[in-house]
Amino acid sequence: MFESPRQIQSANAGTATVPVGLAPAGEIDFRKLVSILWEGRATIAWTTIASLVAAILFVVVVPHRYTAVTQILIEPTDLRAVNTDINANQTNNEVAVLQVESQVRVLMSDSVLGRVVKAEMLDRDPEFVGRWFGTGADSTTAAINALKHSISVKRAERTYVVDVSVTAREPAKATRIANAIAQAYLTEQTNVRSNAARQISQSLSARLNELKERVRQAEDRAEAYKASHNIVGVNGQLVDEQQLSEVNNQLAQARARTAAAKARYDQIQQVQSAKGEIGAFPEAIQSQTITALRSQYAEVMRREAEQTTSLGARHPAVIEIQAQADRLRRMIDDEVRRVALSARSDYESARANEAAVAANLEKLKGTAITTNEAMVTLRELERDVLASRAVYEAFLVRARETGEQERLDTKNIRIISRAEIPLRRSFPPSSLLLAIAGMLFGVLAGSGMVVMQELYEVPSPHAYGTGNAARGGAAAGMLGGKLFRTITQAWPSIKLSSPPIPVLAVLPNVDVSFGLDAAEDSKSRFAIELRKVLKAVHADHAGREHPSILVVACDDQDDTVSVALTLAAVAASTQRVLLIDADLERRTLSAIDADQNDAGLVDVATGRRQLADVIVRDQQTNINLVSFVSPSSRRDRRISETDVRRAFDQVKRFDMVIVAAVDLTRDPSTSFFAGLVDHIVVVARTDEPYEGPVKRFVSRLGVDARKVRGAVLTGAKSA
Repeated sequence: MFESPRQIQSANAGTATVPVGLAPAGEIDFRKLVSILWEGRATIAWTTIASLVAAILFVVVVPHRYTAVTQILIEPTDLRAVNTDINANQTNNEVAVLQVESQVRVLMSDSVLGRVVKAEMLDRDPEFVGRWFGTGADSTTAAINALKHSISVKRAERTYVVDVSVTAREPAKATRIANAIAQAYLTEQTNVRSNAARQISQSLSARLNELKERVRQAEDRAEAYKASHNIVGVNGQLVDEQQLSEVNNQLAQARARTAAAKARYDQIQQVQSAKGEIGAFPEAIQSQTITALRSQYAEVMRREAEQTTSLGARHPAVIEIQAQADRLRRMIDDEVRRVALSARSDYESARANEAAVAANLEKLKGTAITTNEAMVTLRELERDVLASRAVYEAFLVRARETGEQERLDTKNIRIISRAEIPLRRSFPPSSLLLAIAGMLFGVLAGSGMVVMQELYEVPSPHAYGTGNAARGGAAAGMLGGKLFRTITQAWPSIKLSSPPIPVLAVLPNVDVSFGLDAAEDSKSRFAIELRKVLKAVHADHAGREHPSILVVACDDQDDTVSVALTLAAVAASTQRVLLIDADLERRTLSAIDADQNDAGLVDVATGRRQLADVIVRDQQTNINLVSFVSPSSRRDRRISETDVRRAFDQVKRFDMVIVAAVDLTRDPSTSFFAGLVDHIVVVARTDEPYEGPVKRFVSRLGVDARKVRGAVLTGAKSA
């Protein structure tokens, strides 16, 4: 290391202040927040890219899982194949839901899954055996345990539909297993019901012979008793009872006929005695003779009315008509009397028949009483026969039904949706979703890093004194109850016409020696300010390597030396930095006594020297230094821009190249380096009006003005 004192004339501290604005306490300066995020866009971009890469690696590395789903409808009410089923049908909704939930457990039972393992040979599949086989379980048990962790059985809410989901590494395998589980469940249910029916049928058949013998003995006792008491029955009814019932019915019919005949006879007598309407009773109406006579009588009465109206009541024709009417009336009366005599005859005949039937009934009653006394014991015997026969018949029918149910499938369970091969994986999530999540996480993480870095790196409000300089203070953050209480505007932006140049850092009046010492402390405010410059450069250099920076004063001043050296010292703490002194007076190298080299970059351009031979390394700051032109440089021929550009391309092997230059008007090489570098940082004074000089400087750059990343203000008051 060159041990000579780092002498550079310190500028007067001055009295000017930095024109900055401070947001009111408790408010958020969103424009400054956006500016901070924009300055840290490189960090945000890299975190976003890293998150996307992590998401891609996650998708590539993590084994893909595919889920196939089959749907089974489990009706609580079974199909009614026969009148009586083994299991009673449940109609209560709560009971039905419990029954379906129980079937969900059956779907995940070892009996069902064992069938699936056997059918699909999962006990030989490494995916299902490898994880459990080493625990001491056999391959089948290991496959069943693994399958339990790969399936999910769930009943859809408010329905009897059960979703069976199976997850596997291959979509076809997941589909096969899902359908196999549904089929195994149906087979298991059929076998369970068939076995239950077979068991009941066998139990019933074992009791049939005993019940049959009991019925035969009861029937023998009943028949022997009937024979001993002369009790004869036809079609299950005693003969005496049958005759008594028939005679009793005959008596009722005879009494009904007698009552009907008497009613007709009384009605005819009442009509005759009342001298009312001729033939006003049903028998007269039904008589064709009376009906014909009444029709003739009505016609005669009509003629009488017509003749009386036209000829008068005493006319002979009217009198003749009246005589005809009287004759017809007498004929009707005679016919009614004959009907009355017939009704009387019917009534008397009905009474005689009733009396005969009543006498026969009394005779049969005496015989029935004797028989009924014997029937008391007979009925008891017959009840014993009926009870024995009912039990026997019930067992016989039930045994036959359950025997047939072994071959019947009465379960009301069906597969309503078979599993199809899934087109998309279930895990990891879709690539688009992971990409969006990765981008959001990267953006949020990068934004948080940028904001937090800004919160902790900003100098305090009193770093540069009081007055206007104090308004260039910190953006203070509070972590705890709130993410941050306030974000203030730390530095202003120089408002140029197009485009505006932001202020990257504000430095006090210090000499090179103090600046280099301060730069070595990463937590010093001096180093923090300069890291902002580097961060702005890296943000605009995202996606590229080895940035090159031109540090140049906007007018004739020496502040370029301090800024370039300290900026290189801060960067050299983490990377390999080359500092090129483009000033012909070599003031940058002279500031640290590093100008002893007798060659510069020009000698590399002419081919006289190698780049490694002309570079000097400062051991304390780790800065690699080289001058553009050394006093000992030899120019044997005219040097073209192509030669210098070729030499400058060689320095790109360093992580960062910083070129220290002076105003464009003082040295034409400054304009040349402005075309070679990637970024330009302008140095201006805060104690002098700098807007005008900066504008003029940018206008002189021409097309290279787009490389200007911001300004570094020097000469701020120190604390």
